[in-house]
Amino acid sequence: MREAVVVLDMTRDSIAPEARAVAMRRAILPRAAAYLAWARGKGMPVVHVCSARRRTDKWFLKFWELANEIWQPGQQPIPELYRPEQDTVVHKRRYSGFYASDLELTLRELDAGSLQLIGWSTSLAVATTAIDAWQGGFPTTVVSDLTIAHAWGGHTVEENQKWSLDYIAAMAKSKIVRSDELMR
Repeated sequence: MREAVVVLDMTRDSIAPEARAVAMRRAILPRAAAYLAWARGKGMPVVHVCSARRRTDKWFLKFWELANEIWQPGQQPIPELYRPEQDTVVHKRRYSGFYASDLELTLRELDAGSLQLIGWSTSLAVATTAIDAWQGGFPTTVVSDLTIAHAWGGHTVEENQKWSLDYIAAMAKSKIVRSDELMR
């Protein structure tokens, strides 16, 4: 079994000018690209898990905008991070990459036994995916400098990032590591 990288919601729409925390997201793209190149060089499969919104999704659209609409260009992985000849794409309908998607089957086909998670939002997609991975028997490492939380609940991005990483470490038993520590 090998370790795989799961890239959560790093789509074209996620770095569009109207996206949340767009400046912070764009700032980590060069580091994310270097990390993914390193991971591929180590033989780690890379799986991009992209939100797949539908206009009929009344529950989700009640709370969020229609970004990452399925089969539209904005739903595709960020080009600087995606290698179509090597990487795999999985569509998801909710926060967790596992919920109602074929991520688990894809990981098993790739012979992945543990995961490194990057992407956004730390407090939503990363946290729920880490918990579902733990429940499904996939130990996780969260690459903390390649994740970003949203500002919500009267808290800053930085406050929510710290809280989210602490929560993931406690509830999903995840290792929290920076990309430079992994690439040593």
